[in-house]
Amino acid sequence: MAFGLPVLGTNAGGTQEIVEHNVTGLLHPIGRPGTRALAQNLRFLLENRPARERIGRNGRRKVQRMYLKHHMYAKFVEVLVRCMRKNK
Repeated sequence: MAFGLPVLGTNAGGTQEIVEHNVTGLLHPIGRPGTRALAQNLRFLLENRPARERIGRNGRRKVQRMYLKHHMYAKFVEVLVRCMRKNK
């Protein structure tokens, strides 16, 4: 996503918390059942330049909004402040 490209991932675990299906990437089931869906997702992206570019842009925006260092530092400070207040 940081490179402005659509992400392909499984709809399990942390991936589905980060990648929004049809917004920042395309998700497919894990394991053997997911191979057909993965192939379909790849074909869709290869054949649909506008969708590929839109999904890539959305992903890049999400990274800029949520995962760049200064955002992570701000979130970390918030957690530290909350922890310090609880310990008083």
